[in-house]
Amino acid sequence: MKKNNDIFDRLIRAARRIPENDQTPYSFEKRIMAQLRNVKPVDNVAIWALGLWKAAVPCVAVMLLITTWATLSTTTDANASSDALASELQYTMTQPFQALEESW
Repeated sequence: MKKNNDIFDRLIRAARRIPENDQTPYSFEKRIMAQLRNVKPVDNVAIWALGLWKAAVPCVAVMLLITTWATLSTTTDANASSDALASELQYTMTQPFQALEESW
């Protein structure tokens, strides 16, 4: 670590010994403007689209694994519990509408 700091300090001392020059190089502005023309703006939509496409593959893989697991783990008890789950789901979904009917 000390060796790196020593090299850095020597570099800074050498840079400070160089005299300042207020004159800019010939056609400096033109070179900078030419480089700026080649810079393309960042396309945020393309970045999002690329990220979403990359995320789609693991999501599909997880979906297929869970579907396979759910399909293979069905038993006769699961059919009975699925009927109970269906009735609970129906009750949960229709409960707000029943409360509306009672208030009118």
